[in-house]
Amino acid sequence: MILISVIIVGSIGLFYSNVLQPPFIHITDGKDLDINRRGRDSTYIYTEEILVAHPPKDTLERMKMMINYYDTAGVSLADLKKQGDITYYFMGFSKNTCATRKVHLEKQRNVECNSNETYIGDICIVRMEESPDKWKIGILYNLGTEPDADYIGPKIKEYILYDERDSDFYEKHKDDEIVRYYHELQKRKRYTKTE
Repeated sequence: MILISVIIVGSIGLFYSNVLQPPFIHITDGKDLDINRRGRDSTYIYTEEILVAHPPKDTLERMKMMINYYDTAGVSLADLKKQGDITYYFMGFSKNTCATRKVHLEKQRNVECNSNETYIGDICIVRMEESPDKWKIGILYNLGTEPDADYIGPKIKEYILYDERDSDFYEKHKDDEIVRYYHELQKRKRYTKTE
């Protein structure tokens, strides 16, 4: 009888510890020297990591979740442009697990973590080298089909959400649900600011 009580109490405790996780844990690593451009000029990258307690299972919904979170809590393109020295912005999304908390919150380095199971995707904003006044916003997401992700990383796919080099970008891609979703969020945000 005692064993059954312990199992029931343990199960309830485990259930509530998972349910009571905050939906998002936002970790701002901030601004750091861009090692890919070091020596050319002083440019910086800006990184943020987001741990997601209960990511949607559907790929489209995961992408919308990332875009929506970036739209409400990320550094806007306008703010990046004002800073002037940032050339790359990264907001990475991972499942909130014991291993990812050790990596991102406790800064432990030797943690075994299968990125195919924990990596959700990321939002990247890049200033174009060939046109420094132009920026591109993309979203990468985990396809979840790479069995050797521990060794080679997960298989990912990229969507371009916005590209300043192409003035007709939205018109060309408005049939894409993800591009349209991002565009509608931006339009709503501009409309709300003008009221």
